[in-house]
Amino acid sequence: MKRLSKNWLTEDLIDLEYKQYMLLAWLADVHEQFDKQLVYPSLEELISHYRNLITLKDNTDFLYRSFPEKLMSVDITNLRSGYEKVIKDDQLMEEIKQIIAYSIPQFESRLEEGKVVYNYVEQNLHLEPVGLLPLTKDWGYLLIELHEPRETRVYGYELKLFEDSGEQFRSLHTYPVKTLSNNYIVNPTSIKLELIRENSQLPNPATFVMHSELPFPFEQTYFPIAKRMLMKTLSQ
Repeated sequence: MKRLSKNWLTEDLIDLEYKQYMLLAWLADVHEQFDKQLVYPSLEELISHYRNLITLKDNTDFLYRSFPEKLMSVDITNLRSGYEKVIKDDQLMEEIKQIIAYSIPQFESRLEEGKVVYNYVEQNLHLEPVGLLPLTKDWGYLLIELHEPRETRVYGYELKLFEDSGEQFRSLHTYPVKTLSNNYIVNPTSIKLELIRENSQLPNPATFVMHSELPFPFEQTYFPIAKRMLMKTLSQ
């Protein structure tokens, strides 16, 4: 799926009809993705673009600064350059405001559609602990059971701290460990015991199993939503 540029609003021709055509074409692709239960990256992009539009709507100064500048003169003696905004026209600013006013409800409509798909998938995913959980759950394993092919994918996970604008946040880092074909001897408990034998440094790793009542696209839907559900559980 083609991505919508982060600066789509101020790039190329600034014309309401042109931007409508551009936006509706992209949103039609998003609708097609949701119709196939492909949640990511479309939902993430929608949220990002929508938040940017709300910010621009509420802050016209920021909108003005987002436009590119073009070089007008160079003062070799004082090593200074003169720039001016490509946009200075009040009529053009009014055109942008109309584009924003048109676009926000379009994004909101698709966001609602994306949330419906997301909630439907989440309701059909089930996350359960495997055995007793240790006091420290900042690292461990996530077992994801698949319908087709019938297998269990094992991932290690680790909660990490990062800082942004002076505030600390937690992020979930995952990495693949192994993939096991499902058969009568493969079950979450036996997999956990095998993982303990293979890594004695974690005598009782926090282990969770995720299973689904329905088959969902793995990379675009099942896996990212499974990780968000695990993050929510670990944060409680």
